Amino acid sequence: MAEIQEPQVKKQVTESINPLQRIRNRRREKFRFSDEIRLIPRALASTVAGLYLTILAIVIALNWNAGPPVFVMVAALTAVSIFVAAYIFLIGYVNRDAKRRGMSPTLWTLLVIFLPGTPVSGCVLYFLVRAPLPFNCPQCGSAVRAHFNFCPQCKRNLRPACPHCGCEVSERDRYCPNCAWELASPAQP
Repeated sequence: MAEIQEPQVKKQVTESINPLQRIRNRRREKFRFSDEIRLIPRALASTVAGLYLTILAIVIALNWNAGPPVFVMVAALTAVSIFVAAYIFLIGYVNRDAKRRGMSPTLWTLLVIFLPGTPVSGCVLYFLVRAPLPFNCPQCGSAVRAHFNFCPQCKRNLRPACPHCGCEVSERDRYCPNCAWELASPAQP
């Protein structure tokens, strides 16, 4: 007796994927050091530079008659100041970066400052758990958080997935790259 086979019908792309697959397929953020440095507030940089110059002037004024050791003290003060300034700039960066990623800037700033352990343990924690950057919806252009499946303004599916295996696919794909399931015909540009 011959088995009756169902005709293969082109399936529409489903609207959800497995959260673990989303983590693996997270959009790669483009990292430009010059763009990241601009997140540090200029007022903070000016304040740190002013404090350094003030402390440097006080140390030189108090030890001017001491002779050559003044230069040793200035060198030691400069070395310590570089590390302190880097830590202060890191706190300023975390505050601004958390804000642009939709995280609580106050909470993360306080965690970076007061987390026990080394002074940078809060920063390491922040960089491990920070949310991805929001992106613009390709259809309407509104800002959308990276974990959204649909645009809240126009309901566009931002994470199309194969209906057969659940693997994330591109809207341009004709076949699923994981299981070769035939998807709906790609839209013509």
